[in-house]
Amino acid sequence: MALGLGTLIGVFAVASPANAAPSGPPPGFEHAAATAGGQVVVAGVGGLSWADLSASATPNLWRLFDHASAAALSVRTVQLSTCPADGWLTVNTGVRATLPRPGSGGCAPIPKPQRAGGGADVPGWNGLGAYNAQFSYDPQLGLLAGAAAQRGCTSAVGPGGAIALADQGGHVQRYAATLAGADLAACPLTVIDLGSLPPQFGADRSNAVRQADAAIGRVETAAPQAQLLVAGLSDSSAVPQLRMVLARGDSYRGGWLTASSTRHDGLVQLTDLTPTILAALGSNAPPRAVGSVLRSVPGRPADKAEAVRRLRDYDIAAQTIDANVTQFYWLLALGEVIACGLLILARRSTQRHRRWIRVTSAAKWLVLFFAALPVSSFLANVVPWWRSQHPGGVLWAALLGWAVLIGGLAVTGPWRRQTFGPVGFLAAITASVLAVDVVTGSRLQLSSLWGLSPLDAGRFYGLGNVAFAAFAVTALVAAAWAATTLIRQGRRRAAAVTVAMIGVVAVAVDGWPSFGADFGGVLALIPGFALLTAGVGGLRVTLRRAVLVAVAALAAGGTIAGLDWARPPASRSHLGRFVQQALDGGIGTILRRKLDANLQVFAQRPALGLLVLGLLIATTVAVAWPQRLGVTGLITAYAAEPVLRSCLAACLLTAVVGLVVNDSGIIIPGIALAVALPLVVSVWPTAARPASPVADARQPVRIA
Repeated sequence: MALGLGTLIGVFAVASPANAAPSGPPPGFEHAAATAGGQVVVAGVGGLSWADLSASATPNLWRLFDHASAAALSVRTVQLSTCPADGWLTVNTGVRATLPRPGSGGCAPIPKPQRAGGGADVPGWNGLGAYNAQFSYDPQLGLLAGAAAQRGCTSAVGPGGAIALADQGGHVQRYAATLAGADLAACPLTVIDLGSLPPQFGADRSNAVRQADAAIGRVETAAPQAQLLVAGLSDSSAVPQLRMVLARGDSYRGGWLTASSTRHDGLVQLTDLTPTILAALGSNAPPRAVGSVLRSVPGRPADKAEAVRRLRDYDIAAQTIDANVTQFYWLLALGEVIACGLLILARRSTQRHRRWIRVTSAAKWLVLFFAALPVSSFLANVVPWWRSQHPGGVLWAALLGWAVLIGGLAVTGPWRRQTFGPVGFLAAITASVLAVDVVTGSRLQLSSLWGLSPLDAGRFYGLGNVAFAAFAVTALVAAAWAATTLIRQGRRRAAAVTVAMIGVVAVAVDGWPSFGADFGGVLALIPGFALLTAGVGGLRVTLRRAVLVAVAALAAGGTIAGLDWARPPASRSHLGRFVQQALDGGIGTILRRKLDANLQVFAQRPALGLLVLGLLIATTVAVAWPQRLGVTGLITAYAAEPVLRSCLAACLLTAVVGLVVNDSGIIIPGIALAVALPLVVSVWPTAARPASPVADARQPVRIA
């Protein structure tokens, strides 16, 4: 038990969005429909953000904002922060890509193109493919140039533009070193590098912003009829931020920009730019381009200042979460360690001294308070804390307020006298909040302390690995609570049916493309709920039944992915795109990426990996052979509440399968067991009463 509690600290540190590996490939790709075919101009300014925009400092951008569609842009590529060259290379390939960095970790200068006739060659191009192979995003160098060639020539301005439009061999068809020497009408596609902004807000940055704005004004004048895309393609420093993107054209006349890859109005990602450029040219984006075409949707406030403020809100929220997430995980880990330890100590002392009863009650509430922090981290986003003058302080106030409320309801509600009551209520609240959130667009998860980070950009919708682990465990515990209530009424069959029905709903919420869009979660949830249903119904676990459940899980996941794939490419989630990639022969790359992500977590934190594996083994022994641990209270608790054992076994199985089928390494089993542990600890003292028989709990095979 002490080992398990201590492991929470390390697990929570790994699960921090700032450190977590991206959850699979960057979401979103589609074959762009040929709906356009005019001239397209892309202007990139490294580090340009919505905080730079104002009527006085950027009059051209301010005017452009009136008749363009806008969004906050996540520029995450391979590293946590994106260098200018990384942003341009990502536009070139349509997937996350990067250039080598100096030993200091800073950004290397963008390679200066070497003139070759009317075009240019990018130095060091031939080595970029091999360098990027280690990151498993499988970029195809020259993808944009090759697809754009269907419409005619391409023209690059500046070194970044040359990287964006270099072909497979690193050659650029037409090249101008500066905007002054460029002919923006020469080719259907022109990509312009307008430089990068200094990192700190001050006189230097203000001057650079004004210069960039003036250059954008000249671009508008030189190409008044072109479809124009203005984007901040990279970060200004080692601190990642959300950047600016504006699109002007026939399809972009006001409103927000959105994309299938993010499903949030006013929030898109860097990999969406490549298919958007090709769609504007009237060309189809190759399947290797993983982004989605930007669309314009209504809903932007008529007040420009308010609209810009909402776009800045995305970055304020993301920055605040990034600054506070580590403290949150430490609070959660240490709080659970202390609260669970106090509850166990108080319970043992109560058997000798009755005056410890009040301490036991207080400790139990404290355990449930900390167990309520995960769901409170999502509910905190009900309050618009990012709009306050002190967003971090309001965020913490909202978080702790929700935890006090939910923890208080758990120990004072009518279910408080049931063994599973307080725990079941808290689990039901957590699972329900997450379910409602993913069904309604994942708004509570975005920029939350235990949710989805736009800066990390692993996911923008659905259930990420951390949220899935919490959802899976709490759905299983809530189902166990419902089963216990029915069993006490003598309705065992109804209890088993209820667990199965809750499982069906949980799988649908987690796996359906419009909701959780989590293929691996389906494969992990079905075995867990099948095992819990068997335990509640009194069925033995046999090899034949286990194989049937595994086949059912694969069939369910495959069916959901297949139905998603049958939809139009623009409407698919990453489940359907996974099928398409498999059909195109890319399954090996996907599996290699997932394996690399798993191995990377273990390689970076081997001690923590061993701790989590040790916890999994100890939990397995505690479930199957509790007598070998010599913990009498646990055996007694199993006999008093048989569903407790089945619930632990189901959580363990889901955690292990989640480890195997996802790319998050130790995060899923670590978080799953971390969520389950305080819930079990709070149930244990109530269930472990000396008068209970222990015969059934000593059977190592039967889960009942």
